[in-house]
Amino acid sequence: MKRIIMRLSAKNELRLSASRLSKKQVNAFILENKTWVLQQHGSFKDIYAQGASFYYLNEKFSIEHHSSALCFKDKSVYLHPTKAKLQCDNFYKTQAKAYLPERVQFWQEKMDLYATELGFRLAKRRWGSCNAKGKISLNPYMMKLSFEMIDYIIIHELSHLKHLNHSKEFYQCIQDYMPRFKEVEKEIKALSLKLH
Repeated sequence: MKRIIMRLSAKNELRLSASRLSKKQVNAFILENKTWVLQQHGSFKDIYAQGASFYYLNEKFSIEHHSSALCFKDKSVYLHPTKAKLQCDNFYKTQAKAYLPERVQFWQEKMDLYATELGFRLAKRRWGSCNAKGKISLNPYMMKLSFEMIDYIIIHELSHLKHLNHSKEFYQCIQDYMPRFKEVEKEIKALSLKLH
């Protein structure tokens, strides 16, 4: 194959077919054809475009492009235009692994409920999950939210260790540790519309 074939699927997934090309050449090709990609699907949103919003701990930063690693300056975050998603995902994973285990431990001791395992998984829809074996999985994108919102998600998942459902008792367990959880839940839902 001597050419690159690029298609945008109905799910907004960019698919390329090529051979004997380096990753650098493929990235350059995508960047050169960025306008075409955006025109192909009217609802396609470039969340890493110059001037787009980037959230960290409920603080909004404006995205700027440069040719180096992710960094912050004033109210801007600087990203490499073709590596932006990877840079952002790695940033959120690093921040999550540094902050969330300590916070989970705090709430485990306070609630006297202990997970058998703590994992991290990037997801578009779910902030966290808890299975019947007591494993809790948290979404590193939680680091986009405020400290209170993060605590709510942790309390929510730990409460599932006692009530693996969404019963009245389950929500009472949450309320015992976060009396205004309903307001926080609404704030998360409202912010989620901007984040995904």
